[in-house]
Amino acid sequence: GVSELTLQNMSVNGQRDVAELEELTRRIKALARNTPDDTVLQTSLMAAATMLTKGAARALGRDLSPVGRRPSTAFKGSLSALRSMRTIRFIGAPFCEGQNLDGADLGPTALREAGLQPLAEMLGWSWEDAGDLDFAAEFERLGFEVSAPHHHPVELYREWVGDSGMQDNFSTWVRRRKGIAPGTLRRTVSHQNPLEALEEEAEPPPKEEVVNAPLIGAGVRLVYESVLASAAAGRFALTCGGDHSIAAGSICALHKVYPDLGVIWIDAHADANTPRTSPSAHYHGMPAAHLLGWFDNGIDGFEWFEPGCLSENRLAYIGLRDIDAEEGRMLRASNVHVFTMREVDKHGIAKVMEMALSAIDPNGFRPLHLSLDIDAVDPHFAPGTGTAARGGLSYREIHYIAEEMAETRRLVGMDLVEINPGLDEAPQRSSMHGDDPNLKPCSPTVQLGVEVALSALGKRIM
Repeated sequence: GVSELTLQNMSVNGQRDVAELEELTRRIKALARNTPDDTVLQTSLMAAATMLTKGAARALGRDLSPVGRRPSTAFKGSLSALRSMRTIRFIGAPFCEGQNLDGADLGPTALREAGLQPLAEMLGWSWEDAGDLDFAAEFERLGFEVSAPHHHPVELYREWVGDSGMQDNFSTWVRRRKGIAPGTLRRTVSHQNPLEALEEEAEPPPKEEVVNAPLIGAGVRLVYESVLASAAAGRFALTCGGDHSIAAGSICALHKVYPDLGVIWIDAHADANTPRTSPSAHYHGMPAAHLLGWFDNGIDGFEWFEPGCLSENRLAYIGLRDIDAEEGRMLRASNVHVFTMREVDKHGIAKVMEMALSAIDPNGFRPLHLSLDIDAVDPHFAPGTGTAARGGLSYREIHYIAEEMAETRRLVGMDLVEINPGLDEAPQRSSMHGDDPNLKPCSPTVQLGVEVALSALGKRIM
């Protein structure tokens, strides 16, 4: 074992030594978890881990009272302002060009119409709505052809909310009342390779290319710029998609402001393919790999991007259950922390969250970002998403994750993606006891999205 005297006499000089302490702490905690409970050995291991944590804290002049709950003034990149971070900047990112399903671009509108802003304000937050990023204007500026404006489906959605009575789900109402076929609401853009409608799967490009890469790079860059400005101003960046492509922009931006950033990625899918391994060549299955620096080469449109800005040991997945074979091999060979649904089944969500947070941040210092794809939740609770997979997180499990992230008091940003009102069921006709009476009528996946966002912002059962 490691003696108390040795631990007390360890010298810590600079970030390299602190990183070594963190790695040693992580290993000791892993040993303790695999040791029988309440034994002398487990007690000694936990005491050693605590001493290492305190040693790293002293080296960096950080206050640990209690560990992981109160950020100190020694944090870089404005993290010292976390305790007073009480302003949300809502960034609408209606971007779904990383895949070929329509409807996810209505996510930000649906969350607004459901009343997310007043509900967040009731928790004591101030609210700034940055509006929806104007991807169409940016695409036009760069020479992409935009065949239909984004406000067309938004106006239809608002009409469905306000005037239809919501007896049918949104897509059924559009088809019956407006005579618009499914798949034609999507904004289509073209630049050599036009995006296809829902029914018209595009031919994948040659290997090691990405479908519509220049277009996607331009759109994700808008997300990056907006999140960067928000974080630099000390705002909590709540970025709502759209598809999970936007996480490449939001996480890259937050890393600029918070270099020690740790990321909890909640998803049914790892989104860790590369242009070489992806079966579809769609970018929404690649943003994590891009952030981790796994691409063999750069891709057009992403010249502004910083591949590898997210270290492997700063990323933890929870809820994975639909992983491509090559993607799985790369994850197993990496230092990324992966907690599939098997680990959730085996340990329970509380233990998985404890392990995930400890893995990416063993000393409880780092600012954190939550990147949440609603398809991590079982389709029974979240049917309105484009890539649903059976056997997902339960209603309470996804809330527990969000609540624990809020409990750290170090959450600096959140992505909420893949809510697709066009695929969702009709709103429930009657509410249940415990439903927030201030939540406006909305479809079940939109309702869950609002509720989970509120849990991440600090809402509690009591």
